[in-house]
Amino acid sequence: MLSIWGIIYILKKRVTNMGYIEIYSLLWFLLILGSQLSGPIYHVKISSLFIVYCSWILFLIPSFFIQENRKYTSADFTSIKNRLKLILAILVFTSLLVNIISLYTLLGGVNFFKLGLIALRVEGRQLLDEQSTVFYQLFAKCFIIYIPLAMLGYKERIISRFILLVVCFIGLFTCVVTLTRAPILSWAITILTSSSIYFKLSNKSYYLITIYLVSPIILVTMLVTGIDQELLDNVKLYLFGGVKAYETILNGEYPDKSFYDSDLYSIDFINYTLKKIGLIDRYPPLIREYTYVPHTNVYTYLDAATLDMGVAGVFFSAISFGAIAAYVHSKANATKDIVYVSYYCFINYAIAISFMNNELIRINGFILIIELLVIRMFIRANHLRKDVQSALKN
Repeated sequence: MLSIWGIIYILKKRVTNMGYIEIYSLLWFLLILGSQLSGPIYHVKISSLFIVYCSWILFLIPSFFIQENRKYTSADFTSIKNRLKLILAILVFTSLLVNIISLYTLLGGVNFFKLGLIALRVEGRQLLDEQSTVFYQLFAKCFIIYIPLAMLGYKERIISRFILLVVCFIGLFTCVVTLTRAPILSWAITILTSSSIYFKLSNKSYYLITIYLVSPIILVTMLVTGIDQELLDNVKLYLFGGVKAYETILNGEYPDKSFYDSDLYSIDFINYTLKKIGLIDRYPPLIREYTYVPHTNVYTYLDAATLDMGVAGVFFSAISFGAIAAYVHSKANATKDIVYVSYYCFINYAIAISFMNNELIRINGFILIIELLVIRMFIRANHLRKDVQSALKN
């Protein structure tokens, strides 16, 4: 373990600003420690623990080679401030409208007054999944775009602090409609990441804001389950069960015997596209099979590549994940570009739930890139037109 902290110490001399290194390292430190101290059902063999430990080192290695030296110079936002405010208003209004309609549908489709909050979480979640549309998928949780955009607007004095706070609270509202914790975590990560880039938070401020942002997740958990032994058991199962479940994959005991048209787990975004255009019918689902002891379907983000490539998949997953995180971190901090900043929020969210699954193999991340490029093109249309005219004159 000392070797890990030595690597992190060296990296922090080279990598500016807090972010992906701290999130990943804190999480995996807890996973490794918790899997050994949380009881016999979570205890893993030394060989499995060594592989998980190596994945931590492999994640950090690309950061030694990926550095962005170009510094941010403030652009002239005078000519684009109206476009920025317009796209911000459109995104916030559309997201709010989609969620209000969904909430109305939800309350009309479940027995809320009889079942209470459990209706929002269980039946409501299922109802929204069944009635989900492309419009909903694009805009329901697009706070990952409009919150960083609002941060940029506030930094450049295009919007006020009050508007920024309103935007952040609207983002929180869109997360709690179905009382699920993952969107709230994404909201918290988005605020923390974008504010650390645009406002250069100190270490103390970074951790204080983290505590404040985690509070809604704790509140939702208390509303749904209360505080008792069952809650503590569920926390241990979610956090530490994945490492033990992942050991079944390393042992070749993953309990999925289904036949698939495409049997590769690591290319879920490709499989999803192929199914949408009718080229395949069945492919490995993102929701994994349950193990028996502990009873969980969480296998860590290493599961897909390991199922496809064996232990070599650990190297591929950890190094590629670390390289993407390091690159996007450096570009976001160097350029302050909304595309990189917003996508870096997504990367940090993917790291925060890496104990559950690998968000980077899903179609969502690729759709987000397309959305961000379109939005940046709209905001900077005048600049692009001037650049083209200047190039033609020369």
